Amino acid sequence: MKISAKLTGNSQGSRVGVHLLLSIVYKIIYTKSLVIIYVKYIYYAGDIMKNSKKIKVSQTMIVKNEEKNIQSALSWGKDMMVEQIVVDTGSTDRTVEIASQMGVKIMYFKWIDDFAAAKNFAIDSCIGDWIVIMDADEFFSDADAEKLPRIIEKADKDGFVAIETGWVNIDGKGGIIDRYTQIRIIKNIKSLRYKRRIHEILDFKPGQYAYDASDELNIIHTGYIEEIAHNKNKRARNHKLLLKELEVNRDDPEILGYLADDYAIDEYDKAIEYYKRAIDNIPDKIDKKDARTATTFTKLIILLSQKHLTSDILDTYKIAEEKMPENSNNIYYTGLYFYNEKDYKTALGYYNKAFEKYEANNGRYSELWENKIQLAYAQYGHILLELNDIKGSVSIESKVLTNNKKEYLALVTLLKAFYISSVPEEKVFEYLGRIYDFSLALDKVLVFKASKEIGYKGLSDHIYNILNDKEKEVISKGV
Repeated sequence: MKISAKLTGNSQGSRVGVHLLLSIVYKIIYTKSLVIIYVKYIYYAGDIMKNSKKIKVSQTMIVKNEEKNIQSALSWGKDMMVEQIVVDTGSTDRTVEIASQMGVKIMYFKWIDDFAAAKNFAIDSCIGDWIVIMDADEFFSDADAEKLPRIIEKADKDGFVAIETGWVNIDGKGGIIDRYTQIRIIKNIKSLRYKRRIHEILDFKPGQYAYDASDELNIIHTGYIEEIAHNKNKRARNHKLLLKELEVNRDDPEILGYLADDYAIDEYDKAIEYYKRAIDNIPDKIDKKDARTATTFTKLIILLSQKHLTSDILDTYKIAEEKMPENSNNIYYTGLYFYNEKDYKTALGYYNKAFEKYEANNGRYSELWENKIQLAYAQYGHILLELNDIKGSVSIESKVLTNNKKEYLALVTLLKAFYISSVPEEKVFEYLGRIYDFSLALDKVLVFKASKEIGYKGLSDHIYNILNDKEKEVISKGV
């Protein structure tokens, strides 16, 4: 009551004073909360910025006389690069002019017969967190280029220092020559640089690994192998560098294999010698994606096949199976040797095993016969026919022709199977009509030629009767 009276007796100013006191306390608490919230926001925002920091990517390449390729080489990734650097090693064409017009940075490196040194110079010039270092005749498709930032971010986050991609070598018509894996994307760290004068490779230190993106990205390479075989200047240069490298690393199986590739153009015996030396120095443990070693085994089998050295082929095949059990290249080419020798029963076993491994690995580790897969199945169908499995042969060759009606061996084998089985030409013509369009001159001429070749007179006469005068004229000149 006294308290109440006391409060009641307070003036209006006392009430204001109480309210002011409460307001000050509230503001202190509120302000402190805002400070805490603001500080927390700063730390949280910092974490977001740290976690979402955009990785800078540089593109660089060493070039010499690449005026035909330089524009496309610099175009595919231009928008995603923080910089593009072209390191010229002595061009005498318009390479530097074209690159300059595209706004890239031009640097010069005096050629010292060392690809690793040139590439390391290019890397040292880059400011990006990651570096794409591809040749002027290499590029990513638009679809793969779009994936690149995401894959680099993942590799960086997971602690990798490089990215391994697929590498597809194509000819002038867009056909696949062969398929390997390559590392052309690396993290910009001082401890990761190239070694070897030629066929340079990254010198990984313990604990440094490459992220495997070979199923996600493919570098397209445009026909260097075909060109270099006919370019005497480049071939002589590369041969000299390989010999220099061999002086330093006498037992390097990769350098020995590359030298053997060079000799295989025109010095078969020497190539065989170097391939065998390479195999003798192959380590016990090999990466299943080691395309260089797979090439050494396969090309040796091919050269030995040309000399009909059955025992040496089987010895090489045995070692290849022990070293690279998942690889199907050596199996197919060993089978091809027996196929060409007309030992169809032996060949059948190798073809079955090659197809089994090819399918089990979804076409991987088969880079040296992948582009011949339809021909290989056509050969398989021919083997079945020679072993009197007519039904199996017809089934295989029909599937081959459905995929590629121009596969001539498959067509000839299919017609032989029908001919042996005495199938009436009218039914054969009807069957072939599911595959070929007999309103097209090319299809008519192709089937006529095949039927004529095996002596299937009834069918060739039937086809001839539906040819027009111009088509008959073409056949009279070409068949």
